[in-house]
Amino acid sequence: MIYLDNAATTPMDPEVIEVVEESMRRDIANSGAVYKIGLDAKKRIEKAEEEIASALNIPSTHSLIFTSGGSEANNLFIKGICFPDKKTAFLGLEHPSVTATLNYFSQFGNEPLSLLGFQKEGRLDLSEAVPVLNKNRVRLLCLSHVNNELGTVNDPLLVASAIKAGSPQTRIFLDGVQAVGKLFISSGTWSGLAGYSISGHKIYGPKGIGLLIYDSRLKLAPQIHGGKQQHGVRSGTLPTPLILGLAKSIRLAVERTEETQTHLKKLFHHLIEGLKSLSSRLPTFNLKFNSLTTDDVSLQSPAIVNFSFAPVEGEVLLHHLEEQNIFVGLGSACSAHSKEPSKILTGIGRTVEESRCSLRISLGRQNTINEIDRFLEEFAKAYENLYPAFKGKGTLD
Repeated sequence: MIYLDNAATTPMDPEVIEVVEESMRRDIANSGAVYKIGLDAKKRIEKAEEEIASALNIPSTHSLIFTSGGSEANNLFIKGICFPDKKTAFLGLEHPSVTATLNYFSQFGNEPLSLLGFQKEGRLDLSEAVPVLNKNRVRLLCLSHVNNELGTVNDPLLVASAIKAGSPQTRIFLDGVQAVGKLFISSGTWSGLAGYSISGHKIYGPKGIGLLIYDSRLKLAPQIHGGKQQHGVRSGTLPTPLILGLAKSIRLAVERTEETQTHLKKLFHHLIEGLKSLSSRLPTFNLKFNSLTTDDVSLQSPAIVNFSFAPVEGEVLLHHLEEQNIFVGLGSACSAHSKEPSKILTGIGRTVEESRCSLRISLGRQNTINEIDRFLEEFAKAYENLYPAFKGKGTLD
């Protein structure tokens, strides 16, 4: 099997599996219980929090809230800070858990401010957007640290600096789900961020666990009410094994960032050059890169390559690759069953046809050059076989 959809989810690291399995056998008590085995579970969770804070250089000004994943972390912060009437803004190229949450506010007469007109290569053009944020007195700007379909980067230090200078009343929330372990996150990042989200299963950890990191000086309204766990911000019994697994996966991801980045860059370049070679060899192959092809990680994550090849539809080609035991993505797995073209691709100016005739290849630290070569070989075969069926037909708008 060749798995090239790591932005959708990643295989669990064996070291993480070991931690989770051990905890599932050992930590049977509720961490909220007052007897010894409950207190032991609580201490392990507290230790996990310390390990995460240390690994990511999170200062004492920021708190950690464990959630069920990145989507809940995004919802919890955005709604907890801004619902129902605080003015929000977003680029319009974010994950659905951000865009749908913000659009939900519209039902209450609080229309989020879209900055899509200020996108540049899939990121926010700060020089153009910041005056608009200030003019509209926006309280919270929501962005992707790394875009989940394109891999383009909104540098948190640059964003924070521009916002502080030009729209100081605006706070910043970053969806960091695709960033940890691929990009370095400096200690200076946190002073400019009000909130940041992480998902365990995107960094070789368990599914069903995520993390919200937020400025504890902010009042965050809970979205789940109950036993007032986690400082009263998110009620519910804490999943000790998943939390310990998340802590282990974060620690490993951070420790291996340099090694992972170097490896991903090699795969990234090999894939891009391979696609260019196919384009020169196959006269019908209408290659268009939707992601950047630079290795500058301040602009582009080396983990994601998105490209179009009209008129052959991406989903049809995906299933042909699946028959060869090669698994790739169309875009966000959370929107994969939608018949609508990618809003991210159309948002950066791609046509409906180009958006439907595209694939997202997302690379992981377990992938190899040989796997990239096999993908390119099977992609070329599938494309040549499918092209006659699509030639001259276009795709339905």
